[in-house]
Amino acid sequence: MHPSQVPVIDSFIVGDMNDAMDAIDGMLQLYGQYKVIRFRVLLPKKSNARSIGYALLNELNLRLRHLFKGSISMNIRYIVYHHDNDHYAMLLLDEDSANTFML
Repeated sequence: MHPSQVPVIDSFIVGDMNDAMDAIDGMLQLYGQYKVIRFRVLLPKKSNARSIGYALLNELNLRLRHLFKGSISMNIRYIVYHHDNDHYAMLLLDEDSANTFML
């Protein structure tokens, strides 16, 4: 299955670090509801997408560990791919979701 075909809970368009922090807030809120990490983050190709994407991933990991203080052990898998002519996409999945979709 191609990463673009994985059903996600929500997608976020992130153009800068302020957008990334807003996206993380949204992801944590959705994680609280669904108890699953299955998100797509669209990063504009004209931006410094790589550094924004990795900063988002690191901050998400830190905040998950801080909020749940070791009560959960979660490995977030990520896949980066060309989404369309204007965007890269970063697919974020928890381990169970990644195994379900064989990624």
